[in-house]
Amino acid sequence: MLQIGLIGTGYWGPNLAKSFELTGKAEVRWLCDLDSRRLEQLSQKYPHAHATSELSKLLGAKDLDAVAISTPAGTHYEIARQALEANKHLLVEKPITLNSKEALQLIRVAEKRELILMVGHVFEYNFTIRALKNLMDSGELGEIHYLNFERTNLGPVRTDVNALWDLASHDISIMCYLLDGAPKDVTARGQAFLNADVEDTVFATFTFLKDIIAQVSASWLNPRKVRQITAVGSKKMAIWNDLDLQSPIQIYDKRVEEPAEIPDTFDGYKTAVVDGGVYIPHIDQNQPLLAECEHFIECVARGERPQSDGYSGLRVVQALEAATASMKNQSKITLIKAEPGDDHKPRVSMKDKQRLDHFVDVVHANLSAEHTRWRDSGSKTAGARAK
Repeated sequence: MLQIGLIGTGYWGPNLAKSFELTGKAEVRWLCDLDSRRLEQLSQKYPHAHATSELSKLLGAKDLDAVAISTPAGTHYEIARQALEANKHLLVEKPITLNSKEALQLIRVAEKRELILMVGHVFEYNFTIRALKNLMDSGELGEIHYLNFERTNLGPVRTDVNALWDLASHDISIMCYLLDGAPKDVTARGQAFLNADVEDTVFATFTFLKDIIAQVSASWLNPRKVRQITAVGSKKMAIWNDLDLQSPIQIYDKRVEEPAEIPDTFDGYKTAVVDGGVYIPHIDQNQPLLAECEHFIECVARGERPQSDGYSGLRVVQALEAATASMKNQSKITLIKAEPGDDHKPRVSMKDKQRLDHFVDVVHANLSAEHTRWRDSGSKTAGARAK
């Protein structure tokens, strides 16, 4: 049973504590927060845990194997450094730090002491995101042209970091995961409407290898809560919607085919545009945070490198730094530094791999069958693909 200490009992901390204990493989033994009220509230749910406002007491506990940090982003580096120097395995929420120099320092300390350093990029453990990646990797969508990310809501408004670092950090980790690498460059624009110097609305465009672009719209000043990714390929297109629990992935049989001759009529143009409707596959879902905590526990037990390790956190910070520089320089295209030697590839359990492969096989079989039932834009059902 892994003994966990939680630092930070605010908004996300209780979710971490609950998920760790739900695994049945870990126990929350220490709680730490400067806010006595929040600390007392969470202590009532975990009476077996020691509660303290002093970080040194928690880190000095000999019965503690690992630490989870869920504090404001600006405090991550110092707390994480002390935790690693106290020989504690570490899970730190995103972003790992607020600059790449500090992130790299944490990686070096963890490597020197042979400790697990993992970053809470929770969407990488979302089964539907993994299904979207397998769909893209299988070639079902064809050659990927671009990705579009939307992450908006009305609040919660933050003052410690802007919408780029708070919201877009999720999308950057997802795009790096989906495309197996870091972006090459970025151009970004942000605006602070509510609090001076804290951009609550940000638009950023990242360029990856093969000139794949990924556009991000992030805002906490929007009337609608949106958590959506659009993947546009040469054969088909797909939409991932985190808020649609029934149909998180929808596949569109839509594309533009080059005609043998340039059409000279509108009808000729329409024949070059294939619109075969929408296919909605069944897909299993999971509890991403629970999966993340289970992965952390397994990595500690086996001494294995986590999927969202320190280097994963570093490349997200490097992309955020470059986007910040672009915003401050009239949206100038800014190169993104790549850390050499980071060839770590995402991995999943054999059970999840089998489920993901089965999902792609089923999708391919259905999309290849002439009797496939597609839903058209009017929510009707067509017996075959539109010509």
